[in-house]
Amino acid sequence: MKKIGLLIVMLFSLLSCSNDDSDNKATESYHGKWVLTRMGSGNPAANSIDVMEWEESYTFNSNNTFSKTRKRDGKITTIAGTYIMTKTADQTQFELNYTAQSDIIGSCTSNVKENLYIIDTIGNLYSSWSICDGPLLVYEKKR
Repeated sequence: MKKIGLLIVMLFSLLSCSNDDSDNKATESYHGKWVLTRMGSGNPAANSIDVMEWEESYTFNSNNTFSKTRKRDGKITTIAGTYIMTKTADQTQFELNYTAQSDIIGSCTSNVKENLYIIDTIGNLYSSWSICDGPLLVYEKKR
């Protein structure tokens, strides 16, 4: 009788485990349009100034393609490419690979690659350009 009871408990515990897709939903939450909302520099005084030198957005598609658009001085530039997403314990990281060089690519190391990341607890998208004297760029997902 104890064996049957144990078997029922084990069977119940296996059946009660759901197929929770919350991990998949979390990784899919980056798909869509991200809009530049804050811009700053290494100077704390400059970070407090709410002046945007340009408008900018990224659009991430589910087929691992993306586009980046910047509007500056009335001129709109759009470039595109593919991305690789990597998930760590607390970040979602992106390596963007562009199809051509452009002056709107913010990168420390390459003219056709760019790195971005989402701090999962905050939910904003950040450019890694600031680690090599580029501006601090913060993007929020458009709903």
